[in-house]
Amino acid sequence: MKDFQSGLFLNKIPYVTSGSGPNPIVVLNGGQAFVRRPTPARAMRDASRIARLLPRGRPIYILGYDPSPAADYTVGTIVDDVARILGDIGPATVMGISFGGFVAARLAADRPDLVTELILTVSAHRFSPEGRRSVDRQIACAWAGDFDGFLDEFGLVFRRPWLNWLIRLRFRQERKRLLETMNDPVTIVRGLNAVAGEEFGRDPSWLARIAAPALVVGATRDPFFDVAALEETARLIPGAQLRLFKNETHMLPVERARDVAAVIAQFLRKHRGTASGGSP
Repeated sequence: MKDFQSGLFLNKIPYVTSGSGPNPIVVLNGGQAFVRRPTPARAMRDASRIARLLPRGRPIYILGYDPSPAADYTVGTIVDDVARILGDIGPATVMGISFGGFVAARLAADRPDLVTELILTVSAHRFSPEGRRSVDRQIACAWAGDFDGFLDEFGLVFRRPWLNWLIRLRFRQERKRLLETMNDPVTIVRGLNAVAGEEFGRDPSWLARIAAPALVVGATRDPFFDVAALEETARLIPGAQLRLFKNETHMLPVERARDVAAVIAQFLRKHRGTASGGSP
């Protein structure tokens, strides 16, 4: 799947797309989309990585976020934008990755006419306590312009110790270049506050409004979305399927891409049939 094309929806929302035809899959990326300035090269790399998780034979749209969010930017703002986009391309399977799952789940609850299937990948309707603390630290570091502290929050996210070592080494060796790719603090704070500032877990009754078949794919050692949060999400979405990968972390979609793709393909075949579900 190398025929990626990029563009803007609503004259502001960056996207990368591949394929054509019916039954689109729309992907809402994680909070890192707020953190680093969008570039075509980075968007294409992200698209290639995400496409490995999805079936062949269906059009894919990978959405970014408003690069200049307003002061009152919220999940509701993002949901409204995505709803307008789906109004153009049609109802879709919607997958939210990490923080993007907050938007995907809320969209499925508020606009069931637009979401045919819902997939939450390393995501839930709320953070774990440690995930909440980590995001609060990220926001505080970004607001203070402490990008060194901000990057340190991402140094232990892989299951394999040697990958954590490599990423920390890269941060040390390429810190200056990495800092140059970061968004301005206001954009980062507004973006992270939008997806993380609302306490969705305080009253999760809204999950019962989700009518689409739902799949929750998570990892038992994910510091951002722990087992309790994942199980609660799957329990409160009517008929949702939960698949947990033991001893994996928040980087599950990267370290176990083939296995995650198989779970997603099986789910989509079950609800759409093999003709439109494709194969990983």
